[in-house]
Parts: sequence; structure tokens; C-alpha cells
Amino acid sequence: MQEVIQCLSAFVGCFGFTFIFRIHKNLRFAFTGSLIGTLGWMIYLVTQFLNNTFLQSFIAMLCVALLAEMMARYYKAPATIFIIVGCFPLVPGSGIYYTMLYAVQGMNDLFMESFLSTLGIGISLALAILISSTTLQVYKRIKTKNFINVE
Repeated sequence: MQEVIQCLSAFVGCFGFTFIFRIHKNLRFAFTGSLIGTLGWMIYLVTQFLNNTFLQSFIAMLCVALLAEMMARYYKAPATIFIIVGCFPLVPGSGIYYTMLYAVQGMNDLFMESFLSTLGIGISLALAILISSTTLQVYKRIKTKNFINVE
């Protein structure tokens, strides 16, 4: 039951986030991005058996980024719209908060531990976006048989 509440909260949080970026004016984009974020959080929860936050974040963000790229092609819109909204539940907000708290309070050991953990999650999220975007660009080039960039 707790997982269902978390997924509903992820959807509401993503949908609320669309108001900040004014994506709510196009409800299809807002709804789709929120669903992508919810699916990303579901994948994060399903992969808890791995006991590795970095790998969980990477797998969930890879799925979010691939879905965002597919929806961008479907709606003929920038993938950034869907990636930004979809990654919202996966961003380590509490890690950033505690890192700053420990830094301000002078707890150096806890600061470094929290900083490295948050940095690792951030890098895994960025790497997942990079891999999905690059993979789809390579696929597109192979599909059009345009191996050499003539631009």
C-alpha cells in the first residue's frame, strides 16, 4: 500500500512540477511527462532488490529517458520536456539537503559521505540520459545509413 501512495505522490509531484515550467498549458505533455515520472519511480521501487541506490537510479532514469525520447518522437516535441518532468521523483533532494546541512553544521565526515552519495546518484542519472540519447542518435544514423556527419 505504501508503494501505491508513493507512485501517486510521484505523479502528483511531477504534474505539479509542470506548472513551474509552464508545461501545463499543453495537458498532453504534462500528463505524459507525469506518467513517465511515475513509471520511473515504479521501476526504482521494483529494483530495490539490487540494494544499490546508484544502480537503481541508473536503471530507472534510463527507462525514463528512453520513454521520454519515444514520446518526443510521437508528439514531435523536444525530449527535454519529458525528461525534466520525468526525472523529478529520482532527483536526490534529501541528499542535497543533508549534504548542505552537514556542511553548515561542520560535520565533515557526514558531509563527505552524503556528498559522495548524492554526487554518485547525480552522475548515474546524467549517465543514463547520455546513454539513452546517444543510443537513439546512433540508431537513427544507422537507420538512415548516414554514417558520416556531412553537416
